[in-house]
Amino acid sequence: MATAIQTVSESKELRGLNLIAAHSHIRGLGVDPETLEPRALSQGLVGQEKARKAAAVILQMVKEGKIAGRAVLIAGPPRHVGRKPPVMIY
Repeated sequence: MATAIQTVSESKELRGLNLIAAHSHIRGLGVDPETLEPRALSQGLVGQEKARKAAAVILQMVKEGKIAGRAVLIAGPPRHVGRKPPVMIY
């Protein structure tokens, strides 16, 4: 005995839907663009001044063409479990 399989086709209009990422409030590294010194509280980032400055230096080198490649790995000693890195560079 064969059972008929029914298919349901459903379409939703997503044109007006605005997706917001978990970290959409962060717009930069929170550093001074001229000196690359980190600001105490800026652009949604607090703390981790050394990591932010290092990321800003790497980003500037990429923009100037001094670093080539598709990825950059920033490594350091482990800190507190569950903390998120301050930046992701693509």
